[in-house]
Amino acid sequence: MFKKLSLTLVAAAMLVLPALSVPSSAASQGETVASGQLLNNRVLIPLRTVSQHLGAGVEWSQQEKIVSINKGDSKILLAANFKRALVYALPVDPSNVKKIDLDAPAQVIQGTTYVPLRFVSQSLGANVGWNQQTKQATITVGTKKIVVNMEQPTVSLSSKQRITDARLNLLSKKLNEAMDVSSIKNVSTHFKPYFTDKFIKSINRNKEQSAKYETPITSVEYTSKTTATLSESVIVANGLTAEDQYVEDRTAYLVYTGGVWKVDRVSHTIRVIPTGFGK
Repeated sequence: MFKKLSLTLVAAAMLVLPALSVPSSAASQGETVASGQLLNNRVLIPLRTVSQHLGAGVEWSQQEKIVSINKGDSKILLAANFKRALVYALPVDPSNVKKIDLDAPAQVIQGTTYVPLRFVSQSLGANVGWNQQTKQATITVGTKKIVVNMEQPTVSLSSKQRITDARLNLLSKKLNEAMDVSSIKNVSTHFKPYFTDKFIKSINRNKEQSAKYETPITSVEYTSKTTATLSESVIVANGLTAEDQYVEDRTAYLVYTGGVWKVDRVSHTIRVIPTGFGK
């Protein structure tokens, strides 16, 4: 199971802003990293840079979308789009695993994997903080301190144009409905407020069944002022040996048209992750 873990990728971290605070003077010292980001009131921090200062190694498996962190005598796994980390003592014994529930999921954004900042504290023994005034995050272990400054967002949108959680949840619900349109009398009329005409036509042509997804837990990624993507995942089956789980990922490509966000197309992929990331 763990032989699949290959090298390379930068991971980062998320933190709900009100959760932690530090005095402004605490964010003025230590190593400085300039690649933090703010996304939907969450602080994103590059975990690879942090882990190097904390003496932890980071590996990334592109096929399984799993981050592996080696710290001392432990191996920590995080799977994209799941709010749980698995901690194994080395050498790895799948029957002896500790589960850490996260306040936000590991998420891939623009080719980079992000994980909750609180996870750094939970699993790596670091103290973490956020300075609202200076927009800086701090990570401290012993005498080592890392200060992370926030970058400007690559896509700047007004609050009015940003998609709301309620709209995301509604679009996800409608995508679930689109997996079986046999009971819907007028597909075009039913989905017109939520899907583009192009996508509605593809629904009529392709009526294959797919898994039902729950309320989105990942953040939307804006790729331009009028386009965005939303990634969701669901466990569809367990492997024959009970060591693996099959996961289906759904990526919805959104467009801003007529003053609202709609689904323009959808893609599905299958991957295999270790058992334990689900509920």
